Amino acid sequence: MAGITPVDDAQLSTGMKALVKRFRDDPDYVNGLKIFAHKPEIAEIIWSRYVDLLDNGKLPRELKELVRIKLARNNDCSPYSIKSSAIGRRPPSVKPGPDKVAEIDQFEVSELLTRREKLALKFADKLGSDPQALDEKFFDLLRAEFTEPEIVELAHVIAMGVGFERFIAVWAPRVCAL
Repeated sequence: MAGITPVDDAQLSTGMKALVKRFRDDPDYVNGLKIFAHKPEIAEIIWSRYVDLLDNGKLPRELKELVRIKLARNNDCSPYSIKSSAIGRRPPSVKPGPDKVAEIDQFEVSELLTRREKLALKFADKLGSDPQALDEKFFDLLRAEFTEPEIVELAHVIAMGVGFERFIAVWAPRVCAL
């Protein structure tokens, strides 16, 4: 499938330059942002708010990073899923340790991950691949561990992750070939 050429650095808007700078150590993420930069008036708003949600939401950043890694692995194309390089450059207080990252693929039987983390990963699986499976029984389980605003925040992180990973798989196949 044909890819889309990322916007050249010299052509990036001020807002997109700031976003790209923030992720400069992760070339795959930067590549995706530079593709989104073809529509900077939309991309700047969406990605600035998404980064704000990751950094300042109600849920711990570590939990959101576990979910993002799970989604990347589910889509089987992102280098983020293989080497978790993007989390390696975040402060230790927000990144899951390598022991937790190693548990992601068998999260349901993990003795290391908390019930809350397991439910968040299950939510990512269901929302990303079988949203019809998100029945009232599952939401009751979520509500036992999360407030409704936290569930909505988690859903936003998951939806952005699913969309970004699938976007990269389709429009930036060179990234998936790495």
